[in-house]
Amino acid sequence: MRILRRFLTPGWVIGVLAAILFAWVCFAFLAPWQLAKSDDLDARNARLVESVEAEPAPLDEVVRGPQDYAEREWRLATLDGRWEPDSEALLRLRSVDGELVYHVLTVFDPVDGPDLLVNRGYIRVGENNAVPDYPAAPDGEIGITARVRVTEPGQAEPVELDGRPTVRVVDPAVIGDTLGHDLRPAGYLQLTGDQPGSLTPAPIPGIENGPHLSYGLQWLAFGVLAPAALIYFAWAEIRARRRDDDAGLADRTADAGDAASGGGPDGDAGYAGSGVDGGDGPAPRSGVGVSAADDEARADDEVSARERAMRARYGDRDAAEQRRAFRRADRLRS
Repeated sequence: MRILRRFLTPGWVIGVLAAILFAWVCFAFLAPWQLAKSDDLDARNARLVESVEAEPAPLDEVVRGPQDYAEREWRLATLDGRWEPDSEALLRLRSVDGELVYHVLTVFDPVDGPDLLVNRGYIRVGENNAVPDYPAAPDGEIGITARVRVTEPGQAEPVELDGRPTVRVVDPAVIGDTLGHDLRPAGYLQLTGDQPGSLTPAPIPGIENGPHLSYGLQWLAFGVLAPAALIYFAWAEIRARRRDDDAGLADRTADAGDAASGGGPDGDAGYAGSGVDGGDGPAPRSGVGVSAADDEARADDEVSARERAMRARYGDRDAAEQRRAFRRADRLRS
C-alpha cells in the first residue's frame, strides 16, 4: 500500500493514462488503418497482374454485376457500339508527369445494354486553363478495347468550361445526368492506345509494395513499447526508493548503535567505563548474577543515549519552535 500511494501522484496518474490512451489509439486506429491500406494495395497489385496476364474478353463476360467493376478493375474488355461525340465531359485537376491535363470522357452506346462512359485519354491544359482543340470521336459502329475502371469516390461537381461540362471525379451517374444519358453507375472504361477515338492513353499505376505494411508494424510496436516503458520507469522508481529507504534505515541504526555503545554527544562511556553513567562507581556485573534492576537501568540508559544522539543529529524540537517564533516576531517588528 505504501508503494501504491507513492504512485498516486498527478504526474504518475497522467503518465499512466497517456500511455494507455496512446496504446489504444495505436492498436485500434493507426495500425489497422495502415494495414488496411497495405491490403488494398496488395489487392490492386493482384488485379494489375491479372489484367496483364489475361487476354481481352467481351465486357459482359468480364463484368457480370456491379461488384465486378471493383473486383476486376484494370481487366481488358472488348465492346462493340458507337460513340456519342456530342455527349462529352472533361475531367479537370489532373496531372501526368507534372503537367496539368484534361481527361476526355465520352459516352459510348454499345450494341447491347445501357450506355457507358469511356475515358478516351488526356489532352494538355492550354494557357489560362483553356481547353485546346482535340480530335473528335469517329462516327459509325466500331469495336474498342478498354480497361475496366470503378467509379471514383467524391462529388463530381459539374462546372461549365469553354462550353463543356467539367468534373473533379469520374462519377457516371452525375455525368450521365449532366449529359442527358442513363449511364451504368458502377463503373466506366478507360481506352487503351491505338483504338478508334483514342487520345493520349491515360497511364495505369505500376506494381509497388508501398510503406503501409511497415508503418502498420511500427504502430503496433509503438503500442507495445508505450506500456512497457511505463512499467520499466515504475520498476526503476520502486528500486530507487527502496535503496533510499534502506540507506536511511542503515544510517539511523548506525547512529543508534554508536550512541548505545558510548559514543553519544555528552561523552558518556556507557558500560564501557567504570560506571553506568561514566562515573567512578563500580561497573555492573554481567552474567548470571545481574539483577532485574540492573537490566532496567541498562535499558533506560540505552534509551537515553539514543535520544541524545537523535537530538544531536536533528536538533531539539522545542528549540526549533522557539527559533521560528523569534523569526516571526522579528518580521512583525520590522
